[in-house]
Amino acid sequence: MIINHNIAALNTHRQLGSATNAQSKSMEKLASGLRINKAGDDAAGLAISEKMRGQIRGLDQASRNSQDGISLIQTAEGALNETHDILQRMRELSNQSANGTATDADRTSMQDELNQLTSEINRIGNTTEFNTQKLLNGGIGSNDGAKITQAASAKIELGAVTGGTLAAGTFIKVDGKTFDLGGLVTTGKDAATATQLGNVTSGGTKLSDLVDITVGTTGLGFEAKSEGSNSVIEFSQSVEAGIGLGATQAATVGSPTTMERAGIEAAAKLTASDRTIAANSTFKITVGSESAVEVDLGPNAKTYDTQNTDVNVAKAATEDLVKDLNAALQKAGLSDKVTASISKDDKLQFISETGKDISLIDGTGTPLNSSFGITVATDKIKNVQQVVGPGAEGSGFSTKFQIGANTGQSMSLTVSDMRSAAIGITGNAGQAGFTASNSVTNGTNDIKAEAALNISTKENASKSIDVIDKAIASVSAERGKLGAVQNRLEHTINNLGTSAENLTAAESRIRDVDMAKEMMNQTKNSILSQAAQAMLAQANQQPQGVLQLLR
Repeated sequence: MIINHNIAALNTHRQLGSATNAQSKSMEKLASGLRINKAGDDAAGLAISEKMRGQIRGLDQASRNSQDGISLIQTAEGALNETHDILQRMRELSNQSANGTATDADRTSMQDELNQLTSEINRIGNTTEFNTQKLLNGGIGSNDGAKITQAASAKIELGAVTGGTLAAGTFIKVDGKTFDLGGLVTTGKDAATATQLGNVTSGGTKLSDLVDITVGTTGLGFEAKSEGSNSVIEFSQSVEAGIGLGATQAATVGSPTTMERAGIEAAAKLTASDRTIAANSTFKITVGSESAVEVDLGPNAKTYDTQNTDVNVAKAATEDLVKDLNAALQKAGLSDKVTASISKDDKLQFISETGKDISLIDGTGTPLNSSFGITVATDKIKNVQQVVGPGAEGSGFSTKFQIGANTGQSMSLTVSDMRSAAIGITGNAGQAGFTASNSVTNGTNDIKAEAALNISTKENASKSIDVIDKAIASVSAERGKLGAVQNRLEHTINNLGTSAENLTAAESRIRDVDMAKEMMNQTKNSILSQAAQAMLAQANQQPQGVLQLLR
């Protein structure tokens, strides 16, 4: 018998420790409900479980993303519903105006309402947004008059600075904001004058905030920082005299009323005054295989205002020329076959109303391509029903919905430009089928930059019905596309829910504890722990038997 080492007690102590540890783990699992509470519980299982958890959370977020996508689509579709209602009212007005019982005054009222409705379609297109993202404006950003994007900038170069004091009433106007230059003393040095002009303020705004003033080879250059067809720089005559504006250059640039934006391009440089078409000017026009018909512009000479030597005919003069040509065509009995108008790229064009090829020749049989001192589009052209109007037309709002847990699991959506020009119900002033002057705004300001459908006559009103029908079809197609994507997203949400459910079940089998089984283990470990404690007490008493030998 030995007393230095109580082997039985040591063994019992070890068993007690094991039972206690097992009991502790069982209590931890029962308390948390998890089979794996730390990596030591199941290293491989923990890694698999965490990967599955990432997938599950990704699927749940993808489901929420899809729901957000549906909300975006419903926002766009709701706006297009209003556009549909407006177009139906416009069609109703066109139908009413085409009726012979309506008077000219009646049609004027109908035209006014149609102009406002067209502007409202622009407003819907320019302002409909979801989470600050514009949905229906073609993705081009702002379309305010003072901040047009995606268009040519207003730019002009003046002559060399002569120096001296600018007269009272001298001004530079940028997008309607007037900068008074009266009394400004210029040094005659271009760079110094550029700095002086840039520091002139209007309502707390510096001229240099709106315009880049540069020193060019011939003098000062002015370029609007805000690009677009509505960005205008205007100079008073005093500026022309005091700074040196060349006599052959336009005093206003960038405006829709100048030739750079909406006029007829010169075939050759003209004088810086006016262009006169001689009395009894004639040309011949052929429609299809019919005989050529002579068109006479009348016995009186016509004068059309010009802007400068490079870009000649002003917008108002262009409209006059179009009116005169259409009047001459009507007199020649061709108004139901051919009409003159301004094309979307700002050229004079003749349109075949019957869809047959047309050609133009002068009295000598030479193709008409430079008569009247202007460029005439004489390419053979088919009937034009819809013409996209002025202003920037976007390629569409595009986005992607992340509809899966992993990279590349996305769905694309493109919403087309749904403003008036994009659906064909506005055009250039004077264009066939549209009003003679701009009458439509972008819906967010009072700048009239587009021409509405013309329903001021029975004939034009009747033609407008077909144009509006096509616009309604365009909106219907866009709504149908949005509805299809919404339905697809709804099915995606259902699929994501099923996937997340099944993956959660798999992860649960790895990570979660079987409570009933673990309670069995806990009971067993509790009994073993108590038994080990009792046996340890007896093992500790066993060496005391050696004391009996001393008695």
